[in-house]
Amino acid sequence: MRFVKTFALPGRYRRSGIGLPLSMMMYMVTAPAAMAAASSDAASTQPSASTELPAVAVQGTALADPTVGYRPRTSETASGIATKIGDIPQSVAVVSSSVMQDQQARTLDDVLSNVSGITQTNTLGGTRDAFIKRGFGSNDDGSILVDGIRSPILHNYLATIDRVEVLKGPASLLYGIQEPGGVINLITRKPEDTFHGSVSANYTSHHGSGTGFDLTGPIGQTRQVAGGTLAFRLTGEYNTARYWRSFGRQRDSLIAPSLSWHDANTSIDVSYQYVDYTTPFDRGTVLVNGHLDDARRYTRYEEPWAQSSGEQETLRAKIEHRFSDEWRVRATYGWSRDRYDQYITRATAFNSRTGTMSRSSDANLQRNDSDEIATVGAIGNLNLAGMRHELYVGGEYERQRSFRGDTIRGKAVSGFDLYEPVYGMLAAGGTPSAAQSDSLSKVHTYSVVTQDTVHLTDRLIAVGGVRWENWQQLSGVGRPFVIADHSHGQVWLPQFGLVYRLTPALSAYANFSKSFVPNVATQVNEPLAPEYGRVFETGLKFDSHGITGTLAVYQIDKQNVAVTVGDTTETVGSARSRGVELDVAGRLTQHVSVIGSYAYTDATDRDDGTRLVNAARHTGSLFAVYDTMLPYLPGQWRFGGGARLVSKRPGDTANSFTLPGYVVADLFAAYDTKIGKIPTHVQLNVKNVFDKTYYPSSNSNLIIAVGESRLVMLNTTFSF
Repeated sequence: MRFVKTFALPGRYRRSGIGLPLSMMMYMVTAPAAMAAASSDAASTQPSASTELPAVAVQGTALADPTVGYRPRTSETASGIATKIGDIPQSVAVVSSSVMQDQQARTLDDVLSNVSGITQTNTLGGTRDAFIKRGFGSNDDGSILVDGIRSPILHNYLATIDRVEVLKGPASLLYGIQEPGGVINLITRKPEDTFHGSVSANYTSHHGSGTGFDLTGPIGQTRQVAGGTLAFRLTGEYNTARYWRSFGRQRDSLIAPSLSWHDANTSIDVSYQYVDYTTPFDRGTVLVNGHLDDARRYTRYEEPWAQSSGEQETLRAKIEHRFSDEWRVRATYGWSRDRYDQYITRATAFNSRTGTMSRSSDANLQRNDSDEIATVGAIGNLNLAGMRHELYVGGEYERQRSFRGDTIRGKAVSGFDLYEPVYGMLAAGGTPSAAQSDSLSKVHTYSVVTQDTVHLTDRLIAVGGVRWENWQQLSGVGRPFVIADHSHGQVWLPQFGLVYRLTPALSAYANFSKSFVPNVATQVNEPLAPEYGRVFETGLKFDSHGITGTLAVYQIDKQNVAVTVGDTTETVGSARSRGVELDVAGRLTQHVSVIGSYAYTDATDRDDGTRLVNAARHTGSLFAVYDTMLPYLPGQWRFGGGARLVSKRPGDTANSFTLPGYVVADLFAAYDTKIGKIPTHVQLNVKNVFDKTYYPSSNSNLIIAVGESRLVMLNTTFSF
């Protein structure tokens, strides 16, 4: 009988051996040899047939880590349970914690630069996470999830995030109201049953500094807290930095406690996160004589008081109970809220010849964006008619609410010289506009969802499902309040996919699905019809020699596309996106790991033939790391770097100007050693190595985001 010992490394060690305690590294090296020797000895002393011992059956399962280094292995975004990447009939890209640590990712923009077909769109003065997926998306489209739950949070902080999964194409079957381009799911780190932790400090060349900590471990004795095991996790961080453009300061503080309890059949997880933040409201730069002027890179037209300040709160809970080997039930609850005030310097006109700009003092006060969602469902793992079924049947309730209290829209004031700026001539605040204040939009949905994954043969998997969704929406604005839209309806959203394994390492897939989004806007000429989308997608998935990848070809059609011009929203008819995408990640050799992507995206307005704003035809990225040991220096070294590419793209809906393409390069070096008995990680990153001036997104000729200049970051982490 052969014994094999398996173990899972704590979260901070899941980096291909990087940062492992010396004793654990020696175990990994010596254990296989020792077991091989034991196996050989056992073989030489096997009993004869006459003295053969009775057979003993040993059964066990090992829960595979979702990622190993750079390589993704499973995803829970496509089906709600951990599923092998190769068994999912959709394109899924995963950015692991190893990638995020090597790149010292600070924002979702940093993380998603590794994923094909994603570009930045209007960030509302740099205060919102805003992404286009396969040509579609906006800064409030609800496509960002945290542990599978929609988040209304403006800007997502990464201190608690273990990995980011991007599910391409319509995801309305599981996540309801969604754009057809895809969803972005941030998976948090969970409490662990063994105690460990880390503290860190960082410094940046933009006069920034920060500290953070991450602690996890058991509370009480194992299996002795109410008959089970109770564990905690506590994560916190504080960061402050001078804003890199002329003036301003960024500051944020985060605290995130979580608890987890489990026994043989039941698990309960509860987490809370609070963030207090202040960030400059920066609308970027303007066109000068119809072109972008790189000399205006650091020049802001906002006043120093232009900023966004607020508080985020998030509460999530999940309970799962196993009734039998075939059935278990799961219930989840999520609540999120972002309350904030924004003071804005709005450019209303610009004279390129004289440099004179007209500006107004605006504000959005008492903003309150919230989302509440509850689900309950049964999960079955059954054998029917000789085929294995992975079945889900459940219901969902969701309430989305967005409110803006005092809305200030000041009168335009001329006389600001962008070429020789003098600040302080425009005061903050003003008189709220009765017609534009108390803007409110609400969406309530009730849904029933069913999905079945059927293993038809050893090679062929079919995934099918349908969602019935009943929706109600209310939107309006003004003092007194005037209803702009009060509508309701219901929709059926089907999805079907096939995966066929051509070889053990290569599979082909295809899928068809639909999406649905109620068009909610407070300032409209008439009530807006909902958006509907559908996608056809096919491709190849490969998983061999440490590399996982997906090649996808797709077409998305969307009806009743909503576009906001000024403050008024209207639908523009239909749009289509066609493209090819490639995502790869994993380990090339014992010492080299890579993550790379490429996408060709042709996204157009089918009515007038114009391209969709901020949708680049070509995007790509490549990041590689080499880990090694150097003579005379105990410890492990990692060296790496890469580049991301975005081609030119339309700067506004009318395609009146074009943002230039760009390539930005990054480098890093990291060293893992011990100071005394304390594992220590020191890392130096240089972002935008060649100090490239670039423009990641825009909304009009007066609102063009400017990419960050060269940034040097030094981080030190002590683990225990």
